[in-house]
Amino acid sequence: MVFSASSDSTPAGDNVPGSNAPASTAPVVSGAVAPSSASSSTTPSPTYHVKEVFRTVQGEGFWAGRPAVFVRMVGCNMWSGYEDDRERDAERTGADCPLWCDTDFTKEGAETYSVDDLVARMQSVGNGIDFCVITGGEPLLQLDSTLVRALHDAGFEVACETNGTIRLEDTFWDGEAQRVVPPDWIVCSPKLPEDELVVERYDELKLVVPDYRPEAYAAFADRATRHELGAGLRRLLWLQPEDGPRLDEAMQLAVDLALDHPNWRVSVQTHKVLGVD
Repeated sequence: MVFSASSDSTPAGDNVPGSNAPASTAPVVSGAVAPSSASSSTTPSPTYHVKEVFRTVQGEGFWAGRPAVFVRMVGCNMWSGYEDDRERDAERTGADCPLWCDTDFTKEGAETYSVDDLVARMQSVGNGIDFCVITGGEPLLQLDSTLVRALHDAGFEVACETNGTIRLEDTFWDGEAQRVVPPDWIVCSPKLPEDELVVERYDELKLVVPDYRPEAYAAFADRATRHELGAGLRRLLWLQPEDGPRLDEAMQLAVDLALDHPNWRVSVQTHKVLGVD
């Protein structure tokens, strides 16, 4: 299978890993990482608050079925992670995800790692797996160029999933290299309207239905990186049924939406079918 990225769907530089082309100046949601121009040689070594590190197979999207080391970072800028805050945070952020998110990314039971310790832990857990997925919560609150470089040095291909409210230039700017050092593969699963999204480039777009639908993200979908798959250039656009009490409704809606919007595909959570994390 031929696989490469096309740069004609976004401004020059925005969809090229390592580019430091000017990014959107739209405001970032409260809790996002602030930009810094300081060199890594003049700032303290970062630490990372991690809920869990485990190996499994990627369950969603283009890389479904691929063995991976997952790192779940603590924290999110949409929801605190606590039951009592669901309605408050949905009202505060304007997002629906606090009402149904079932992921545990709270600080309880988490560990704090230096960059070297985290990479070593991932290598130990992975036992030869060279693909990692940094997730959350919102991993871009912590993931940075220091960790991405260290993972590359250790032989990892780095993927992450973001809600699109944090700019790559802000969180992956490498002061020493004087360029952006982002993950190799970025999945955007937006939880806010498209005019509030500021991420400059991404490889896959995932909408969780029934709350998020293609017609509400048409302009944002046009910014997705186009990849050369087989004989043509394609954007990787996914409709994923929300798990939980609305699953039957969501599955049918995902199929109906894909049939009405043939550039979109239905995403099945393979890991749940297989009964793995």
